[in-house]
Amino acid sequence: MKTRAISSETDKTRRWYHDITWAQWKVLIAAWGVWVMDAVDFLAITFVLRDIATTFNVTLDTASLLLLATYGVRWIGGLLFGSLSDRIGRKIPLLITLTWFTVGAALTGAAPTFALLAAFRLFLGFGMAPGFSLGATMVAEAWPEKHRAIGIGILDTGWGLGAIGAAMAYNWVYPAFGWRGMFFIGIPPAILLGLFIVFMVPEAQAWKEAKREPIMSWRDNPAVVLFARYPRRVAYLGLLMLVLCFGSWPFQGLLPTYLKSLQMAPGAISWITSASAIGQVCGFFASGFIAERIGRRLALGGMLAIGSLFVAALVFSASSFGIALPLAFLAGFFLVGSSGIWGTVLTENLPRDVRASGVGLLYNVGVIGGGMAPFIVLSTIHRVNTTLAIGIAAFSVGAAVAALIVLKFVRETKGLRLQDIDKS
Repeated sequence: MKTRAISSETDKTRRWYHDITWAQWKVLIAAWGVWVMDAVDFLAITFVLRDIATTFNVTLDTASLLLLATYGVRWIGGLLFGSLSDRIGRKIPLLITLTWFTVGAALTGAAPTFALLAAFRLFLGFGMAPGFSLGATMVAEAWPEKHRAIGIGILDTGWGLGAIGAAMAYNWVYPAFGWRGMFFIGIPPAILLGLFIVFMVPEAQAWKEAKREPIMSWRDNPAVVLFARYPRRVAYLGLLMLVLCFGSWPFQGLLPTYLKSLQMAPGAISWITSASAIGQVCGFFASGFIAERIGRRLALGGMLAIGSLFVAALVFSASSFGIALPLAFLAGFFLVGSSGIWGTVLTENLPRDVRASGVGLLYNVGVIGGGMAPFIVLSTIHRVNTTLAIGIAAFSVGAAVAALIVLKFVRETKGLRLQDIDKS
């Protein structure tokens, strides 16, 4: 009894990171790196929408459709890559997606016409689809259950670091090389990351343990099983992701464009967007700890609601640089940082046999909402003759309210083991 008591006391005082092995850290590093590069290659376009519109003589509304083009096909790529991952493992599909979206970004920078630019963004979107979903699945299956949300939250900091990278590129690369140069900066780090994945990252042990004979019937395909066995989960989780992504992208996708409309210099825009990105990194990291402490639903709903209010405060005071900086940090921390819990919600609500397929599909169904948001906001403010500030604020707050309603249908999974979820 005394030995057990000492052991229990030691567990309570033991730091969480002491429980993570080097093999588990390597999985997180690989997944995190892919998510960083995914963010850099995608977010670069949010800084240069006006430049693209000018280069190809199209309206800003039309240029914003490039975001939808990228996001609109991601659900297909997410489902197919997820199904592939459930069949052949996690490591190879992760390497494929890194290569795919890096090539897609380079083609974007070289596009000679707007039509080809749109085609290349479709290509990029298909391949970048599993960037987060595969990583979240790998971390969820590799890390201990009691630290799973922390690992996925750390993984999501990659998006914030990528946002900082895109902002820094706008400050340093854009003035010298123009908007096209923004899309080539990811090539060298992607090569190094690919080599790390090939030689250092182990295949997911959970997948190895569940490995089955080759699938002979289309009915046994994980993508088909997902819809056949779990239609209700697909419905409410898909709707939740759609609303969540829609709510964050008026802020993420249009903040640089809005700051440009205020005639801010590139340096000031870079500082404000970097403050938001730093807030995102901190929010992603903190989100896992918050979710482990108070539960997935309360943590997600609370951060989302607070974040949307900070977004509204930011856009109405952005002309004051001193006020905009801390508000951008707080908006990034709470609104975008709350997405650090998305992967935990998805992976903990889906059984192992369809986990990669389900996360790949549902996360990327959600991002369609993110792709639609900038176009809908811009079209709406033109139709009702209002300002971009009002559009960003209204849609951010409105989407947060809708997400809180949908969250009521999502089950709380704090403390559940993946084995228990696999049987449900």
